[in-house]
Amino acid sequence: MNSQNIFSNTRFLLSGFSLKDLPEDQGIEIAFCGRSNSGKSSVLNALARNKKLAKTSKTPGRTQAINIFSLDDQKMRRIADLPGYGFAKVSKKTQKEWAGFINDYLNFRKSLRGLVIIMDIRHPFKESDLTLIDWCHKTNTALLILLNKSDKLSTSRVKEEVKKANSTIKEMNLIGEAIAFSSKNSIGLEVLTDFLGDWLEA
Repeated sequence: MNSQNIFSNTRFLLSGFSLKDLPEDQGIEIAFCGRSNSGKSSVLNALARNKKLAKTSKTPGRTQAINIFSLDDQKMRRIADLPGYGFAKVSKKTQKEWAGFINDYLNFRKSLRGLVIIMDIRHPFKESDLTLIDWCHKTNTALLILLNKSDKLSTSRVKEEVKKANSTIKEMNLIGEAIAFSSKNSIGLEVLTDFLGDWLEA
C-alpha cells in the first residue's frame, strides 16, 4: 500500500482531557509531540495534505488536550496530537495537569506504537525534548525526530544538523532516526509518510 494513502482519509476524532476520554485502547496509535513553537500542527496538516485538519495558531501552546485523529473508518489506526510542552502563558497548575495527563498517556496507553518528536531544527534537543527521548530509551519505544522548519537553514546546515541528531540517537542506543522536515516546502514529507506507514502496517 502507498504510505500516503494511509493518511489521505485522516479525520479529527475527539479531544481528550484524561485517559477515559480517549478511544478504546486497541489498534495502533502514533503520538506527535513537541515544544509549543515546534510547528506540530503544520506537520500534521502536511502529512494529511489538509491545511484545516489541525488548528494552527500564532500563539504557541493552544492545544490543551490530546487530540485524536483516525486514519481509517474502523478507527483502529490513529494519530494522537499531544499538548505542546513549553506551555506558553499558562498557570503552573495547568502545566502540572497537562504533564500528568501526558505521563499517564505515555505509560499506560497500550496501543501506542511510537513517538514523533518535532523540534525546530534551529533549536533542537531542549531539556523537555530530552526528557521524552530518555523515556523512549527506557521503554524501548520507537522514535522519529523531525527537525522541522528546515527551510529556514541552508542545505549544508540542514545536513549538518541531521547528522548531529542521528549521532545523538546512536549514542543513546535509541530505536529510531532523525530527518529534516519542512511543511512549507514538503522537505521530508515522503520519508515521514513511509516511516509512519511501516509503524502502522507492522
